[in-house]
Amino acid sequence: MSSSDRIYELVKIGWDLYTQKVSGELQDPENEKMMQLQLASVFQTLASLYEASEDESIKVLLEVPVKVRPEKKNIIDIVIQFRNSQCEMFFPIELKCFRKMTRDQSSRRGGGNLSMYDYWEDIENIELYSTLESYQPGVHLAITDDDYFVKNQHKGEQVKVYSTSRHRGLVSGELQKEIRTRKGHISLKGQYDMSQWLDIGSFYRIMHQANGV
Repeated sequence: MSSSDRIYELVKIGWDLYTQKVSGELQDPENEKMMQLQLASVFQTLASLYEASEDESIKVLLEVPVKVRPEKKNIIDIVIQFRNSQCEMFFPIELKCFRKMTRDQSSRRGGGNLSMYDYWEDIENIELYSTLESYQPGVHLAITDDDYFVKNQHKGEQVKVYSTSRHRGLVSGELQKEIRTRKGHISLKGQYDMSQWLDIGSFYRIMHQANGV
């Protein structure tokens, strides 16, 4: 197994283990920041198991700044750094956590259309990260307890363009529709299958790897 295959296996197994804990109510990602910390802890626990020789190092980095657009700097949620005597590789991971209720459970969260736009902007970002020196194709991990993002057949002009519903199937190409506080244009080189949402207890999860770049 190649070094990069081992890292992707680490990510997949870590994601499986983490979402099993969420399904079993042993972990509760109340927001994206909490999900980031919980998941990074799982990856770090696995990292030493995937180091196959004395000269290998696998580290889990948080909030890594990169520049992929001239107008702003991006911050990658998690980067897994692999290093040995021959090379150094970076594996970027973006996260999304959509919760139905506010943290105090007092009301339902709003802004579903903006959240879905941000989902696709993350997918666009992992494609862009893959073009950086020493960066490998990125991974996007999302979890939600809100049926709206997964089961609804979004029909409004705006939400239809940026829908994350499993009914949508393959998504690719240009997503363009004016939207408040966002640029309103996302360009995807790869194809991403939204039917891959999986039910895990009271949550749903999905995983995509950047492709087409």
